[in-house]
Amino acid sequence: MSINWKESDYSGYEWVKEKPDAVFKIDADYDSDRLLLSGPSIHEGLSNYQEKKIKDSWVEILPQLNSVEMLWVAPKINQKIFDAICKMPNLKGLWIKHSSINEITYNALSNLSYFNLGSSTSLTSLKGIEQLSQLKWLEFENIKKISDITEISKLRNLKVLGLNGSTWTTQKIDSLQPLATLKDLEKLSLVNTRVTDKSFKALHDLPLLNELNVAQWWPDNEVLELQQANPKLLKKWKEWRDW
Repeated sequence: MSINWKESDYSGYEWVKEKPDAVFKIDADYDSDRLLLSGPSIHEGLSNYQEKKIKDSWVEILPQLNSVEMLWVAPKINQKIFDAICKMPNLKGLWIKHSSINEITYNALSNLSYFNLGSSTSLTSLKGIEQLSQLKWLEFENIKKISDITEISKLRNLKVLGLNGSTWTTQKIDSLQPLATLKDLEKLSLVNTRVTDKSFKALHDLPLLNELNVAQWWPDNEVLELQQANPKLLKKWKEWRDW
């Protein structure tokens, strides 16, 4: 599930919306600033072996693409491909649909402003994510081995944050308390996410928060207190509760 803000709601939305044409086979002379790597399923006629060889070639080619600033990757990627992406020298935005990675070398991605990591059920830690200090947009989906989000508290420039489960898997988070320091946060998505302490208090003093996407299982007293702390969210609450 992705956050789909209206374009007028957030100036960074165009990084999600304005994708280039999809490609599967790439060369080291690729010179556009945007690259969308497609899944092999749209390339009929390639054998499984041919598809694998092309994806393996990404490991060598991606670090050479000096022009690419925004990258979208549709097929599931492994640790080798992800590590190759981390070596891309001028990357500012990264969107990955799903992966089998178990670790992230965050300091290699320190220039990112936008980072979307789709279903990555083997990832075990967010330790080091504070090194992505330029992030404005951060979205995770189905990182089910991680429940402690303490490190996110240091990402003070965040405007959009998504901590989502998947269609079939609920994301569990210990507490939203680390978000209390994110004073620039405008949008928060907790789709199919359960928070163990069942508290919205960390959101009470976020002055710019104007949109929140959640499911129905929050205690009524927490809903009421959040509405009182942030009246501008009140008019949207029925829509959230009907999700």
